[in-house]
Amino acid sequence: MVEVEVVQQPEGYVLVRLAGEIDMSHRAEVQKAFDHVLDAGRAAVLVDLCDLRFLGVAGIDRIDVAVAELREQGRSVRVVCADRGAVWRIVSLLGLDRQWAVHHDIRRAVASLTRDGNG
Repeated sequence: MVEVEVVQQPEGYVLVRLAGEIDMSHRAEVQKAFDHVLDAGRAAVLVDLCDLRFLGVAGIDRIDVAVAELREQGRSVRVVCADRGAVWRIVSLLGLDRQWAVHHDIRRAVASLTRDGNG
């Protein structure tokens, strides 16, 4: 089961929080959340993976496509992923930590957005 939360933050960015497990059966829920973010304004986006226990190929693909689409719109995107656990192992093994702007805690990710003038 996956929990998806999309919240406009007072600091000016959109938080997309993914929790639980993302496999093929949850792809539509994740897709819907990112579609909403892609269609709703020009704010910077922070994708929080810290509460995910499992991230399957369908989730990785959806996040990767969304990050690319958001960047194409000229939006700043940060991905937050704890530096331990199964999700971090997948992100680092696939080299996504070099492809995405990954931070290990939300505070640093928000500070990075603010430095870019997007938060």
